[in-house]
Amino acid sequence: MYQEMVHKVGLYARMQFKNGSDTTICLLEEKLVKPDVPVLEEEHTAHEKRVWEYRMNGLLKTKKKLEGNLRNLFMVLMSLCDSTIKNKIENMSEYPKLMKRLDTLGLLSIIKKMVYTGSTNEYDVRRNKATALLNLMNLHQEKFQSIQDFRDQYLAMQKVCDVLDLLIGRCESDAKELLKKKNMTNPTDAQLNKAMDKIEEELHAIIFTYKTDRYKYGNILD
Repeated sequence: MYQEMVHKVGLYARMQFKNGSDTTICLLEEKLVKPDVPVLEEEHTAHEKRVWEYRMNGLLKTKKKLEGNLRNLFMVLMSLCDSTIKNKIENMSEYPKLMKRLDTLGLLSIIKKMVYTGSTNEYDVRRNKATALLNLMNLHQEKFQSIQDFRDQYLAMQKVCDVLDLLIGRCESDAKELLKKKNMTNPTDAQLNKAMDKIEEELHAIIFTYKTDRYKYGNILD
């Protein structure tokens, strides 16, 4: 439901707005993606400066248009919500602030959490985390289910866990050990995060493999 909503709003933006594709990128990334700022070298000619100024003026206009497009999508996004989600959003304490600023990306974040967790209440989120983890652990390929269909089912469950911030296998000590083997004894935060992403991806690959039909794929596991 959430992905379908984002694609509908993105299609609307591309059809109705100037620079609508930039707006669509923001919706897909779930954040304000600003255009790249042109660089003016320290040693430059008068012509190069004029070109830079021209590009900067265009960038400022594009940024202003992008922010305006996002504000215009606020009510479009609300109109795509069913009555249950719409009522929940309108009764939230932060809704008046979102409405006043026409904060489409903030509204999108709330809708995403509601769709994937069923609530923004802290207790409900904790309960949904437990449920999502149990569902993932209890998931196995059915006898006549294709491997492609099971893969899609597993990835959908994994995505729910990601949205709920269920960190599976993201062990910093394992990441440091992995980087140590590459002679990286003092890794940066970015390097640690990249290593933990790799470890988490490998762990999910192992879990997925063991959850496939052993009658069909037992030789692979052995």
